Amino acid sequence: MRRARQNSRVRGKAGSSKERKTFTLSRESISFLHHLHAARRGSRRSSVSAVLDDLLLALDTQRKRDAVDHAITSFYDGLSAQAQAEERIWGEFSLAQFMEGSG
Repeated sequence: MRRARQNSRVRGKAGSSKERKTFTLSRESISFLHHLHAARRGSRRSSVSAVLDDLLLALDTQRKRDAVDHAITSFYDGLSAQAQAEERIWGEFSLAQFMEGSG
């Protein structure tokens, strides 16, 4: 007979739902997580799971930021020479206006 395995859902303090998962990690990764956890003692999120969650969220944020940077670079790299010149002029104008306003 087959046994179904259910993931238990945990409700966090801030109302965000969490899901319990089990992972197998290398000893080096576990050691790194414990090291980060020890460095955070006294912080609001002090569990090893919270450390791992924060690492994953930071990685996702960086991945999204990199995608935006890539899209912006692709946009400007795809501009014609004339359009690039116009963008450069507008950029110099904007910088001059900013410098006048902050001085």
